[in-house]
This record gives sequence, structure tokens and C-alpha cells, in this order.
Amino acid sequence: MESIGFICFVGLTLIFAAVGGFALWTYFKDRQKAEASKQWMAVNGRVVESRVEVREGYDEDQGTTRSYAPHVEYEYEVNGTVYRSTKLQAGTRVFVSSRGRAEAEVARYAPGTPVTVYCDPANPAEAVLQPGKSSKAGLVIGIVFLVISGMILCLFLITVLIGAAAK
Repeated sequence: MESIGFICFVGLTLIFAAVGGFALWTYFKDRQKAEASKQWMAVNGRVVESRVEVREGYDEDQGTTRSYAPHVEYEYEVNGTVYRSTKLQAGTRVFVSSRGRAEAEVARYAPGTPVTVYCDPANPAEAVLQPGKSSKAGLVIGIVFLVISGMILCLFLITVLIGAAAK
């Protein structure tokens, strides 16, 4: 029976550490791209569409839940080719629980509004409207999962030490 407990503790620790590590890796990759976007070429663009995107989910305690993200589509031209993008900043788009926060972002980008688009000169299809910015969600998730992983490991070590002392 002890070997099953050992496998469970190790398995849980590894799962939480892997998720935390992946989230941190994603955060640092996005951060690196955000920094690089500060040096990207600036071109003129125009907002084509802007709206708040809503995702619905279900939580047993709260029932139906909603999260929100700004959806801004813009177009720009580089060397005679017209591109379209929806990225405001580097990295993954993050949904938030505050509709007002998403609406405030959308209000800045009404359809037809001229914008400065920052695009990667090596890959003009990759562009952002807010250079240097990225979400911190990966950092928070990564730290939380690594802390939980550490707590599971500490709990395991305490259990082993108490078991050894009892023998």
C-alpha cells in the first residue's frame, strides 16, 4: 500500500510541476516576443471590427459563468500585401471576469479608427497594436502550480519522516 501512496504523491507532484513549468515557459516566451515587438516596424492600419467576445462556462457553485475578452480586428499593408490580425499584444488572449475592462479596451478601437500596427519585418503577418505588452496569466498560473507542487512534496516528506519516526 505504501508504494501506491508514493506513486500518487510523486505523480501529483510531477503533474503540478509540469503544468506550472509549462505556464512559466509560455509566459517567458510571450514576454520575449513582447520585448521584440517594441523593435518591429510600425505601419498604418485601420480597425475593421471591434466587439467584446463572451465565453460561457458552468461552475457547480456559481452556475453559469461568463468571461470576456476584447476582439479587435484590424488590417494593414506591407509591401503591397494587405494583412489582417486580431492580436492586441504578444501572447495568448486572456479572458477576464470584468465585462467593463473588456469594453474599455474595445472602446479605444472603434471600427474605422486609424491605428499604428507593429509588425514583425521577418513575418509581416505577425502584428500587434500594443508593443511591449503581454499577459501575466502564465506567470501567475505557473507560480501557483509550482507552489502547490512544492506543498505536495513537503507533505510527502513530512509523511515519510513521521512514518520513519514511528517505526
